[in-house]
Amino acid sequence: MTPAQAAREREKIRVSRLSDIAAFCQGDKWSIDTGGEGTRIVARRATGENAVLCTIHSEALPEDIELISGALENVVLFLELRRRAIVALRQGRPPVRERNGLREGDFAANAAMLCSEKLFHRFLERRDGSRAIHNKDHADTVLKKLLGISSKSQINTEERAQTAFLDLRADFDAWKRGRGQ
Repeated sequence: MTPAQAAREREKIRVSRLSDIAAFCQGDKWSIDTGGEGTRIVARRATGENAVLCTIHSEALPEDIELISGALENVVLFLELRRRAIVALRQGRPPVRERNGLREGDFAANAAMLCSEKLFHRFLERRDGSRAIHNKDHADTVLKKLLGISSKSQINTEERAQTAFLDLRADFDAWKRGRGQ
């Protein structure tokens, strides 16, 4: 099992656990209670009972409180969006993989375009711990080193190289989002 496959398996387990929790909490409503000592998140159970889930200290920002108090509702929303995406995929989209296990598309060209992006250079510097990257040729060299390939064309022809590239690209996208880009 590749590291990417192991990561996906862990994600499946987490999604399954969240689904179980959401099903258990079906009908519950979480709310914010500001009376008494501090801010509290209270669950109104489907059975009619109230339960204090947590007390939030005064140092918490409004966004922190919103995130915590909306956790159940947001998990339910994301699980529903996931379910709808799965249905849409099954109903209309062709399979993403060809017979040989490779995805369709010119990922080598995508890699070349990424190597021209300054932000991708910064990502590669952090990922590789190398000196500053100032041009696409240096970025290309670092990319190949990280993927363990000698030519970007291997991304289109070798499943291992393609999986490594897609994982790296996903990490880059997550890193960009974390920077507010």
